[in-house]
Amino acid sequence: MKLWFKENTNFLSENNKKFIDGTILNKDFPYYFQAGAVSSKQKDFYFSHKVLNRLEDSEDHSKAINTDITTYHSTLDILKNFTNSIGEKPYFFTRIGYNLTFNPGFNKCESHQDHDYDHKQIIIYLNDSDAKTCILNKGKIVKEITPKTGKGICFNNLPHYAEFPKSGARLVLVATFI
Repeated sequence: MKLWFKENTNFLSENNKKFIDGTILNKDFPYYFQAGAVSSKQKDFYFSHKVLNRLEDSEDHSKAINTDITTYHSTLDILKNFTNSIGEKPYFFTRIGYNLTFNPGFNKCESHQDHDYDHKQIIIYLNDSDAKTCILNKGKIVKEITPKTGKGICFNNLPHYAEFPKSGARLVLVATFI
C-alpha cells in the first residue's frame, strides 16, 4: 500500500489551546496505567486517558465514551479543526485517546496497525519530544515525524511505531476514523 499522508501545524483554535493547557496538561488530569504499549509481548508501559473506547471493544456503542462530556466535546473540536484543515471528513471515529509515554527501557514500541480494518490515523503532538513517529511500508521506514507542539498528522493504516523519549515525556492525542 502506498503512503497517504497529511500534516498541519496551524489548526488549533484559541479555545483548543486553552483546553489543552488548562485541562490536558493540568497536573490533575487523570492518566491511567496501561501495560504494553502495543501488546503484552514487550514489557513496556504508558499512561492513557481514553476519550472514546475502541469501537470493536465496545458491545454497547452508546457507552463507548469514556470521559466527561466537556473533555469529549473539546477533544472532538480539536479533531474537527484538524480534519477540516487537511480536507478530511471522518464518517465516524473508531478510537480517541490521550497517550503519555516515558522511556520504559526500550527504544520504541512494536510496529503495529491500530485496527484490522481500513482506517485513517491521526496523531496530534501536545509537546515537543525527541520520540519520533515512524511509518513503515513493507518493513521499511517511509516517513519519520518529529513531534512538535501543535503539529497534527494523518495517514492511512500502514504499520507504524513510536519511539520512546530519551528523556522527558511524549504526549499525543491519538484518533482513528473511517
